[in-house]
Amino acid sequence: GSNAKKDADGNDMVAAEMIRTMEDTLYARPGVDRKGAQALLDVYLLYAKQHPLDSLTPEYIFRGASIKSTLGDPQGAIELYDRIIRDSPHWRKIPDTYYLKAFTIDNGLQQKGEAQRAYQMVIDKFPDHPFAKDAAQMIENLKYTDEELIQRFQAMNADSGQTQAAK
Repeated sequence: GSNAKKDADGNDMVAAEMIRTMEDTLYARPGVDRKGAQALLDVYLLYAKQHPLDSLTPEYIFRGASIKSTLGDPQGAIELYDRIIRDSPHWRKIPDTYYLKAFTIDNGLQQKGEAQRAYQMVIDKFPDHPFAKDAAQMIENLKYTDEELIQRFQAMNADSGQTQAAK
């Protein structure tokens, strides 16, 4: 109700504190606690539903997308990234959101064509952001199979190893 504790940004402090406690508990444990992760995801999405215009909401949806990826649901993660792009286009982490969406399409769904378009969008929208450079590198890597990439990395490491030895 109207007597909920709010911070300066109008965020629900009680809910935010509860979420922080859940995060601390979950991430203190080794490995993936699937039940704990799912519970945290549910709480993030509930917060977003109850406080759609809140400044914490895109952050929680963003963290929720990461959990979906961890739990093996890349499509669900992409839907959450799309939701942030749609509902919070001016959020400070919007470049990260576009980049992670592309990365999830690439690694989670293995859809190279779709991933290339998503990476290109990062470059087009945020040409001066560090993620634009990363996206360009990822597009370059899409041309190669996993085996070819491994060979390329090994060759690059071998080159840098030789320069070390030469010194």
